[in-house]
Amino acid sequence: MDKFDELELNGRKLLESFLIQVGATNLYPTEDKYAPVDYYFTYKDKKVVAEIKVRDIKYEGYDTHLMEVSKYKSLVKDKKDSQSDTAYYINFFTDGTKVNAYWYSVSSIRNFGTIDYKYCPTTTAVDNGNYYKKVIMIPSNKAQRFALVNGRWNNVLDSKP
Repeated sequence: MDKFDELELNGRKLLESFLIQVGATNLYPTEDKYAPVDYYFTYKDKKVVAEIKVRDIKYEGYDTHLMEVSKYKSLVKDKKDSQSDTAYYINFFTDGTKVNAYWYSVSSIRNFGTIDYKYCPTTTAVDNGNYYKKVIMIPSNKAQRFALVNGRWNNVLDSKP
């Protein structure tokens, strides 16, 4: 299992633990590791599609979190194609013991994100160099925030949907 697979599996497990706790149903992770989105589920009778990213906790404290423009476009397209009611970009920040989650709705990304270019790895899956990627910088205070504490997800009180 490579690093990409490890992060992908960890992100799906974290999301599944959250979804089970809140009573979501119809949990369907995508099967292809290169699929444009990672997860489908139903919550309060709403169909939801999600893209997951697992990052080192050292990146959590920034005022903005980034999303590749191509990932945003794929998420919006899949929301439409799958006739989902809602789409989220979910960032899990962890150091192996502590886990925090930032849930960004596509409307928050669209309304508050700004376009930039960042020098990033070409892919997560393999080390094949870096290049400037077109990204959306999303203010981290626009996320719904949760923390995993003693095996349970808790809403972070200062979160702003």
